[in-house]
Amino acid sequence: PDGTSCEQPPVCDPITLTYPDGTTCGEPPVCNESTNWLYPDGTSCFACDPETEEYPDGTSCGEPPVCDASTNWTYPDGKSCYVCDKESMEYPDGTSCEKTPVCDATTDWLDANGVSCKPTPPEPKSAEAVGICEQWIVFHTFRDGNLEVYRLDGVEGDPDAVLINLSQSDGTDSRPSRSPKDDKVLFQSNRSGENIQLFMTDSAGSSQIQLTDINANNINAMFGPDNELAVYQSDRNGNWDIFVLNTTTGEEQQLTSSRANDVNPFWSPSTEWVTFQSDRSGFWNVYLLNLETGTEYQVTNLTANHIFPSWSPNGEQLAYLAQTGNTWALYVSDIDGSNVIQITNGIGTVGNLSWSPEGERIAYQVEFQGNTDVFSYDLRDNTEYQLTDYEGADSGPTWDCGGANISFTSIRDGVPNVFQVPWTGGGISNLTISPFTDKWSQWSPSKELASQGY
Repeated sequence: PDGTSCEQPPVCDPITLTYPDGTTCGEPPVCNESTNWLYPDGTSCFACDPETEEYPDGTSCGEPPVCDASTNWTYPDGKSCYVCDKESMEYPDGTSCEKTPVCDATTDWLDANGVSCKPTPPEPKSAEAVGICEQWIVFHTFRDGNLEVYRLDGVEGDPDAVLINLSQSDGTDSRPSRSPKDDKVLFQSNRSGENIQLFMTDSAGSSQIQLTDINANNINAMFGPDNELAVYQSDRNGNWDIFVLNTTTGEEQQLTSSRANDVNPFWSPSTEWVTFQSDRSGFWNVYLLNLETGTEYQVTNLTANHIFPSWSPNGEQLAYLAQTGNTWALYVSDIDGSNVIQITNGIGTVGNLSWSPEGERIAYQVEFQGNTDVFSYDLRDNTEYQLTDYEGADSGPTWDCGGANISFTSIRDGVPNVFQVPWTGGGISNLTISPFTDKWSQWSPSKELASQGY
C-alpha cells in the first residue's frame, strides 16, 4: 500500500528496529556503557526515555548526566563538558576563564617573584639563511576534478612555463607550506581515509610521503626555518593541540596540552619559538611558546578574539587580526604585546595577512559591502596602497621571494585564477589561465594565511 515492491520487504530501521508501519523487525542492538553509549553505526543512544524520565544509565532526565573530574570532563557519549561558562567566566572545575598566566604582558612580564620573564626576540633572519630565491608559485587547483596542489614556474602560456602536479591524488589536497630551501612542500590530504593527514613531496612532485598516520586530523602544517621541523595542530586528544614533527626522522612531540583549543601555529625565524592562538581564556588570544623551555606566554589578554598570529621574518613583530564589533582589523605589535599598532581602520573585514620577505611590509585583503580588494602597507612610512579595485573578489595576497610583486586570486576572468601585481600597485596580469579553478597561491617559503584557503 505504501508503494514498496511486493518482491522486496520494507527496510528495517537499524536504530528503532521497526518497519515503516511501526511493526518490530528484531531485537535492538547493544548500546550501553560497554559500547560507550553508541550504536554500531556510531550514533548515540544516550537519550532521555520520556516514559521513565531517565537516561539509559538510570540518571534522572531532570539531572544532567555526570560530567566532572571523575569522568575526565566527558559525557557518557564521549563529548567534552569542559567549556567556559560565559556568564560566570569559569570552567566546570571552578577555574577562572580569565585566569592570568604566571608571566605575560598583563604582569609586565614579571613572574610571581618579581623576576623578569620577558621573552627575548629571536635573531633576525639574514638574507643568506633564505637560500636561492626561486620564483615559482604553489597553488590549489581543480584541473583534475578534485582539489590538488600544483606548482607553476613562470607564467602559464609562455613557452618556458612549467606546470607540475605536486600532490597527485584523487582525494582533497590543500594547505601547502614550502620549505625555506624550496626543495620540499608540506600539505594535508584525506587520501588515506576519513581523517586528514600530513604529507610531504619534493618540489618536483616525484614522490609523496605520508608523515602522520593516526585516527585524528592533523592540519595546518608549517615548515620550520631549519628546513626539517614541521609544526601543526591535531585533534587526537579531543581538542586541538600543537605538535612538532621531524620530517626526516618522523619523531613527534606534543607542545601544548591545554583542555582548550590551541590552533594556527606559526614559526618565528628560529626554531626556538612559535606563536599560536588559543581559546583557553574564553576568547581567542595570541600566545608564544618557547620550544626549548616549554614556557608559554600570553601576548593578548582581552575579552575579544585575536586570531591568526603571524611572526615577522625579521623576528621583531607579530601581526594578527582582532575582532572590532562585527568586523576584523589588522594589528601589529612587538612580540611581547607592547607597541600595538592598528593597521586598518575597522571599516571592512580584513583577512589573509602576509608578511613581505624582509618583514617591513604587509599585504592583506579587505571585504567591504560585498566587494573584496587587496592592499599592502609599508610599516617604514605608514603608507597603505590599494592594489586592486575590481568589482568582485580579489583575495589571498602572497609576496614573491624578492618582495617586488604580490600574487592573488581573482574571479575577473569569470573563474578563479592567480594574478600578479607590483606591491605598490600598477599593471595586473595573469599567472594562471585555466578555465577551471586556480586559487590560494603561495609565492615564497612560508605559511601565510592566503595559501591556506581562509
